[in-house]
Amino acid sequence: MKMKNLILNLFIFAFAIQITNAQTPALSWRYYNTGNTGIQGDYVEAIWIDHDGDPYIAGYTPGWEEGGFAKYIQSENRWINYSNVDYPVIGDINDVGSSRISDIEEDANGILWMATWRGILKFNPAAGASSLEFWGADNSLHPGGRTMDLAIAPDGSVWAAVFSVTWGNGGLVHFNPATNQWRYWSFGSTANNWPGWISFCENVSIQEKTTGGYVVWIDGTGWNTMVTFDSDTQLFTLLPQNQEPGEIVALPGIDCIDDANNLWAFKYTATGSLYSLDYRTPAGNWITPAQPPANSENDIWAFKAYGNGKALLIDGNSNVRQFNGSSWQDLGAWREGGFSYGVDIDAGGNVWVTGVGGAAKRNAQTGVWQRYRITNSSQFTYWAEDITIDNNGNVYMAGNAGTGFGGFQKFDGTRWTGYNEFTYGLGNPFPFPTDNAEVLYYRPSNGNIIVNPMFNNLHAWNGSSYTSLNYPNSRSVGVVEDSQNRLWSVGEYYNLSYYNDAGNNWTIVPFIGLGSNIEKDPTRSGTVWVCSGYQVLRTDGNYNFSKVTDDFSELDPQSDGLTTVVPLENGFAWVGTNKGLAKVNAANGSYQFYSPANSQIPGENISPLAVTPDGRLWFSNFGSASTSVYGLCWFDGTNFGIIPQQQTGGLPHAQIYDIEVKNLQNGYEMWISCASRELRYLQLIIPEFLL
Repeated sequence: MKMKNLILNLFIFAFAIQITNAQTPALSWRYYNTGNTGIQGDYVEAIWIDHDGDPYIAGYTPGWEEGGFAKYIQSENRWINYSNVDYPVIGDINDVGSSRISDIEEDANGILWMATWRGILKFNPAAGASSLEFWGADNSLHPGGRTMDLAIAPDGSVWAAVFSVTWGNGGLVHFNPATNQWRYWSFGSTANNWPGWISFCENVSIQEKTTGGYVVWIDGTGWNTMVTFDSDTQLFTLLPQNQEPGEIVALPGIDCIDDANNLWAFKYTATGSLYSLDYRTPAGNWITPAQPPANSENDIWAFKAYGNGKALLIDGNSNVRQFNGSSWQDLGAWREGGFSYGVDIDAGGNVWVTGVGGAAKRNAQTGVWQRYRITNSSQFTYWAEDITIDNNGNVYMAGNAGTGFGGFQKFDGTRWTGYNEFTYGLGNPFPFPTDNAEVLYYRPSNGNIIVNPMFNNLHAWNGSSYTSLNYPNSRSVGVVEDSQNRLWSVGEYYNLSYYNDAGNNWTIVPFIGLGSNIEKDPTRSGTVWVCSGYQVLRTDGNYNFSKVTDDFSELDPQSDGLTTVVPLENGFAWVGTNKGLAKVNAANGSYQFYSPANSQIPGENISPLAVTPDGRLWFSNFGSASTSVYGLCWFDGTNFGIIPQQQTGGLPHAQIYDIEVKNLQNGYEMWISCASRELRYLQLIIPEFLL
């Protein structure tokens, strides 16, 4: 069922709900959006590479506050996602920063600890989502501010540098999982000799001592505020800041301890001079290696120490530099612009980076950067326009760039393939002077995808190239193929036509009004049903059955109108109006009208959406004045029912624009597109019939 929409959204939150009414199927919901598929957002801060060489990448979508982290299985081009959309323990989507992860560290037991903008997250990869635990201001001594950096001590305890923000305070946090004990130091605290004027921290690194125990290095309120903590004495020491040579002034990033236990830090070289990027050996000796280019040294956005005296850094222009132990190598810019946040290297020497605009991997053999973004790995937009399903069950969705990216996408149940201008070799092109796609339709007769790039007519994608269909109008409102394999399109104003493949031209069929939707007639050969605000028409191009608003006694033609049409067998069809629902019989012109005045229909502003294999009509009642409950409604011929809109879980919004039905062995799926801020595109699975 193809309903054209204005703007469409897709919320997303794995949730199951059982409807108690015995007439309603058992429902199970699954949502897909940018924040819980693929790379999970175009804002990517943290990265950690697993022992198998596959990265964990943390991403989010600002404003929507949906995201989390995902492991990318490179050999399968598949992402395993853990999002606050699906697992609320990660954070509330209504809280800024809840899904934002700044650092990922592994402890000796293989547990991942993550620094989030509101606390600390724990995850056991062996156990999966059930192992997720979160600590913030509500359940620990964590002050609730932005956790910038984490470090794991040799004793298994977790140290966190926390930055003060509007929703929470900052400081230094220590958590011992073995004893479940917390400690916290911030402004006004003098415990353990903490400098009481330090109110927030940026970075923390831990260096093991050769004599046992460890030293915690804390970068305080920015440059020129360095503090150490000795695990043996349990005391803090404020390092001198007199701008004298040899003084330690800052840590260069979040990963400042290499595999040989060397600590990397910035030191004064001479009074008033530039700083030197040096490293301190476990024995306490400082080594000054070859220095990075000056523009890199003074503007480091991401840093990673590794190996023995080796390092990676990214400067403010996203240039990646690698120190191999003797000299710095230029690995190129992973993308244009600034705001790089993370860098790591795997055992094969492949370098991974993250920042605004996704992540990228540099192949150590070829030197080529491969980008990963929402545009080529996940559901890429919060605004969609249409859905279609092919014969193999692949779901396609049209994208409206709105707040993100346009084009369209294919979802095979595991992977998202993009058709846009930002595929980076992992998708397919969208070579049109627009970044939006409106109509999208799978054509059964030849397997083509019919697409209407906004204001750019109709085109067919055959799997390798686009072909213009010579459509005379810049926009289509809906497309369908009839039983004779003719492609039909309804346009915006007084426009209905079908396509002649051989002649690459269109035959116009008279039609009145602003097009709403068009559907194939399931019984009559070569026939379609099409609806506008004024007319519903059943036609094959010669035969015509028509009803206009004047033909419905329940409607005032001066103020009332039709919404959409859903065909049935044998010439019947459901027609929606702003005053109720009509079942029209094209054989004799009669109709039966359901309104709040003569039935239990939940509302009067009715838009039919789809008829499912169990015979139910599914419709929306959004905009009705006679009901206080909006939702996804159904009618089985005897009883009406409604699945109410819910704040969380279930149906995210009652303004529904399109439903596509996919048959299953024991039921069916309804792929639903809705409108409004938090909605994207919703999958509703009905695993069995309860008739």
